[in-house]
Amino acid sequence: MSARPEPIAQTNLEQAAAWRIRLAESPDLFRAGFSAWLAEDPINEQAWRAVQNPWMFLGEQATSPSVIRLRRAALVHAYNALRANWLRAKLRRPPVRLAAAATVLVGLLAGVLWWQYRPTVYTTGPGEQRSVRLSDGSRVTLDASSEVTVRYTADARSLVLLRGQARFDVAHNPQRPFTVTADGHKVVATGTAFDVNLIGSQMRVTLLKGHVVILPANASVRPFVPVGAPGVNPRMVDVAVTGIPPDWQRIALDPGEQLVLAEHAPPHVARVNVRRVTAWQRGQLVFKNERLAQVLTRINRYIPEPIVAGDARTANTRISGVYQEGDVDGFVSTIVSYLPVQARDLPNGSVVLTYRPPHLQGPGAAAQ
Repeated sequence: MSARPEPIAQTNLEQAAAWRIRLAESPDLFRAGFSAWLAEDPINEQAWRAVQNPWMFLGEQATSPSVIRLRRAALVHAYNALRANWLRAKLRRPPVRLAAAATVLVGLLAGVLWWQYRPTVYTTGPGEQRSVRLSDGSRVTLDASSEVTVRYTADARSLVLLRGQARFDVAHNPQRPFTVTADGHKVVATGTAFDVNLIGSQMRVTLLKGHVVILPANASVRPFVPVGAPGVNPRMVDVAVTGIPPDWQRIALDPGEQLVLAEHAPPHVARVNVRRVTAWQRGQLVFKNERLAQVLTRINRYIPEPIVAGDARTANTRISGVYQEGDVDGFVSTIVSYLPVQARDLPNGSVVLTYRPPHLQGPGAAAQ
């Protein structure tokens, strides 16, 4: 068994950051002293890498104005501390002000990396919809009670749908894959439009135009081979991935196809009515022979207090129809009129639907 690396002490990090400051100021003057310090202790080399790696990242990758400002502030702070101390210290040990500057630099580097990689979160409340234009020109349209995080880097566009439903209109960029992770799966695209809907334990991916590939969430994605390249099947958009289980077959969709992923059921792909799938963007919900439990999950996105199925028989009842988003009274009235279901209002404003016995069914039967 290989030995575990020694933890890096704060003192080592401060010294490494101090040398980073000196080398940024006058590399020729301090190069020999730096080499001697590096050879003193293996921990020094680990500390140097801990400081140098994010520093190199900032210098080579970070181009946003906010990151540039933070990096410049770190250098200015370090420069001022160094000018005030280097003549007096003779490089024998980092003086107090330089050590403090080094500590600030370590903190700034960590803060800049957090700033660079932090996700942006977009949410909607009950009955609210929201359309967001992203920095690359892509657009995310959120349905009610939905949440998505967005993290962009130089070579990837990574989004996570945490709850609800969203449409993704992706700006084309074959060298910067656009991925949406949800419910243990990853939808991969470069320039396309698709809809992802999380309904309880079920996930639905509908391709509106273009091409997508669905993979396990932990798959590592590298840039696409451009569509139309020699030997590339346009339906099986080529993407280099790693981390796929041996028993997993990647799934590609054509426009108008919907993939349904559910617990304890194999993946199912079928052609669907795209206008029906995207009806939520026009203020309508369209259901075709769906379980009432799934219907209620979607209905509840638009109202402050939920409608719940009070028993398994009611939850498994199948319904079809077109309903207006947020019209609770109209929905409940339709349900109790055409199904063997009765409704009961609770003091907290929610509604419970339960099975209506045969002696209460039939024309003129009143909802309880």
